[in-house]
Amino acid sequence: MTTEDPIVAVNSDALSALQAEVSQLADLFKRRLLDDRSKNALIETVQEQVRVSNDLLRHRDLESLLSESLLAIDRLQGEPSTPELVASVVDELLEVFRRRRLVEIDDEGFFDPRLHEVVDTVTAAGDLEPHAIAAVRRKGYLLGDRLLRPSRVVIAVSRDE
Repeated sequence: MTTEDPIVAVNSDALSALQAEVSQLADLFKRRLLDDRSKNALIETVQEQVRVSNDLLRHRDLESLLSESLLAIDRLQGEPSTPELVASVVDELLEVFRRRRLVEIDDEGFFDPRLHEVVDTVTAAGDLEPHAIAAVRRKGYLLGDRLLRPSRVVIAVSRDE
């Protein structure tokens, strides 16, 4: 008759329980790792589809812009040039751009360094206050909320500046 040491039996049972638990945790870890890889692959696929869709939308918008602009150019090339024709084509092109959120910068009032570029100064006199816009050399534009091109302006300055 063999008598087992009770401590060895308890340790053996505890060791078996620990081995089973470690095995379960390893299986769980492997399943979660595979699940994470699957999710990451799905996320990458969706991101690629979004990139392709955005590129397609940009291409269609650009295609539409170019098509409408070419119609205006055709008018310039197909008709004798007159000041009225040039003004009409400029208005037509600006309307094409406005539909795409291009907005002229308001150059009335005072100099704003976020929207204006000073190209010259004049002495403030009469109704012209210091830092007021005296003239616009080139119109500036916003595309949505972003500055596309600043207005080039002449501003009034006091004699002291």
